[in-house]
Amino acid sequence: MKIIDIISDRIIAITSTRSVIAAIAGFLILAYLINSRPFGAAELMAITGGVGLLDMEFLYSPDQAYAHLAAMGEAGRAFDLTHIIPLDMLLPFFYAMAFSLLITWLLHGWLPAKSPWHRLNVVPLVGGLCDYLENIGILTMLLAWPAELPDIARFTMAAGFFKFTLSAVSFLIIFSALAGWIVSALRKRMGAKPA
Repeated sequence: MKIIDIISDRIIAITSTRSVIAAIAGFLILAYLINSRPFGAAELMAITGGVGLLDMEFLYSPDQAYAHLAAMGEAGRAFDLTHIIPLDMLLPFFYAMAFSLLITWLLHGWLPAKSPWHRLNVVPLVGGLCDYLENIGILTMLLAWPAELPDIARFTMAAGFFKFTLSAVSFLIIFSALAGWIVSALRKRMGAKPA
């Protein structure tokens, strides 16, 4: 539990409107690059005839993972290795930081400073870690091709499952914190009005 407190406090210490905006901007730029042309998923799908990224798949078996990689073809796998994976090694850092900082910023506008709910700001960081583990698994599978590593494929699928789950939880926290922040702001405004 102490490590969570230390990480959470570090995020709280660097949270400001400027840091939130900078992290969100970095995330949006990388998300655009990784999904568009000429560097990202749109270009990959043009190369592969519609086969996208393995890390956008959900709950797959090792056989399904390797069928997906085979369907990408040599050119698609090479493009993934040289264009998408380098960007995808930056993306989890930026979205994890953006979501953690945003959660912290919203919760501080709503809850007392000592509230244990502020520790929710570590959830996106754990999701980002899972994304890195998934990326490492995919990189390992691509580098080992055509050898199949079913245990790595299972590990990669599990990491992806937790990435998706924690991303959903992070969005739930953000929307809940935003709602709480709005209600709190409205109450303060109504309380400040003369009777």
